[in-house]
Amino acid sequence: MKELQVIWAMLKRTGMQRFLAGFALFYILFCFLIQITDPAVESFGDALWFGLNVITTIGLGDYTVTTPLARILVVLLGLGGVLMFAFIPGVMTSYYLERVENKKDETLNQFYDQLVRAPELTDREKKAIAEKTRAIRKKVGK
Repeated sequence: MKELQVIWAMLKRTGMQRFLAGFALFYILFCFLIQITDPAVESFGDALWFGLNVITTIGLGDYTVTTPLARILVVLLGLGGVLMFAFIPGVMTSYYLERVENKKDETLNQFYDQLVRAPELTDREKKAIAEKTRAIRKKVGK
């Protein structure tokens, strides 16, 4: 559940949820326009299937638009699909960087809590903290 909250926060922070909603509307509108401007695409279902082939750049060849206006719409739909799929890796990267940052913050907070309680710690706990500190310093090259 926490991961879904992080994903939603990342989508909101990057504005991606609005982008995805806008793209869905763009996709449906352009598929509808392609259906009404080209006789080769007979139904809205066919237009959605054709649009999916266009935005994913699969291009199965089930349909070929023949009118100039439909061709322009297909080009714009294809460019929109490429743009949408280009954003997805960026959002995923942001999500994973956020997870790494949160994990680092949790670890640092635990470490600071132990340091604050240093006078109360047993020798064994102090030794564990010292070993952890050496390992971290070695890892970062200090």
